[in-house]
Amino acid sequence: MINLNKGKKLDHLGIRVELVGVIENLYDKNQNSIFLQLVRDLEPPGALTDNVTYDFSFNRVEKQFESYNGIVVRLRYFINVVINRNYNRITKEEEFIVQNLGVEPEVNVPIKMEVGIEECLHIEFEFTHSSFHLKDCILGKVSFNLVRIKIKLMELSIIRKETVGSG
Repeated sequence: MINLNKGKKLDHLGIRVELVGVIENLYDKNQNSIFLQLVRDLEPPGALTDNVTYDFSFNRVEKQFESYNGIVVRLRYFINVVINRNYNRITKEEEFIVQNLGVEPEVNVPIKMEVGIEECLHIEFEFTHSSFHLKDCILGKVSFNLVRIKIKLMELSIIRKETVGSG
């Protein structure tokens, strides 16, 4: 909806709406990548004298990536309305979130791993699944099979690793 001040007129060179998907590198703006950009013209050049509402749709658009907000990169989708004018453009951007719901894997085998120091320490890790949902509780066990050294602390961490670039 475009709202005008009472009694005002808005001359323009066209009004359009854009659907944009972009991957933004938060440290290097030169590496931003637009992977989706669709445009619909809403109004040819002319003048607006009253408030106006436009209906538009982007039908059957494949949004292949989920929205993501990380430390190094951000993947986002937004709708952008652009009013072109002789002296400047008026833009309004509205972001939305995309979540692609996947199918739970049919075979979700457990993870079993052994680590250690020869003749000093043998530790065995076992987890109930190899794939987890973000809301799942991670269940498993840690077994100390051989301990011939003094242990002050045992810590288990889940680390998120974010990589950017080709490959």
